[in-house]
Amino acid sequence: MLATLPTANGFVLHGALAKHAAAPRSLTVELNFFNDLKRGIDKLQAGSYDEAAVKAEVEREIARKPCIMYSLSSCPFCKQAKGILSGMGAVYTIVEVDVDEGGMAKKAELAGIIDRTSLPAVFAGGSFLGGCNDGGLGGIATLHKKGELAPLLIKSGALSATQRI
Repeated sequence: MLATLPTANGFVLHGALAKHAAAPRSLTVELNFFNDLKRGIDKLQAGSYDEAAVKAEVEREIARKPCIMYSLSSCPFCKQAKGILSGMGAVYTIVEVDVDEGGMAKKAELAGIIDRTSLPAVFAGGSFLGGCNDGGLGGIATLHKKGELAPLLIKSGALSATQRI
């Protein structure tokens, strides 16, 4: 018997096509499970805190700071992203979630905002630029290599158009 899978647009897939088309659904379920697990671990690490107040604080920081990076002090990707921003002369705020008071609570709420738990998480002008190499608009290193980071930082006010890049 051939496997069949109806699609949203009314088509029906048969055989191997149906088998492969159904695979992403199970992968999505597994990814959601692991993302939810990581978020749960972040909440446990944060301890007891006012979730709504911390989420509002993180959202205010993202909206008000020209450039802000949520970081782990010992993370090599965080260090690389800091090096790129500092090397460009960007003015940015660093929140070291493993050092700053209330940082782990911010990390836990940040995960719900950007739908990922990994750090760094860099924002400029309220937009999520990504981590070091991926996420958001592509990540700091990726955007920098493509020549797209400086214009985003200039637009946000984190970098002057006349600064040497």
